[in-house]
Amino acid sequence: MNFILRDLPKISLNAFFGRMHWRKRKKIVDDYHYLVKSQFKHVLSKANCYEVEYLFEFKSNPLDASNCVSMVKLIEDVIFEDDNWRVVRKITIKSRKSVQDCVNIKIEEV
Repeated sequence: MNFILRDLPKISLNAFFGRMHWRKRKKIVDDYHYLVKSQFKHVLSKANCYEVEYLFEFKSNPLDASNCVSMVKLIEDVIFEDDNWRVVRKITIKSRKSVQDCVNIKIEEV
């Protein structure tokens, strides 16, 4: 399964956990939940196992892959019924400069 999410705010792991007030983090979590739900209608069952690849594309100032982890977690919490180690076995995170801001997500059931 492949899909693209657009118009998600760019959230660096450093900013999200480093200096951001909890109310602002809560608003970001709520915004992500709404935006992801509006673009991805399914919830992937915890009865299956998955490997997921995230390719983040940025028009300007791309984040390095490890700084995209907060965005991965926010997305994962919406698209999976449960995201424990039995369900999500592997994630791969890539980041690059592009002509648009989006994340391409490839999900394989294993």
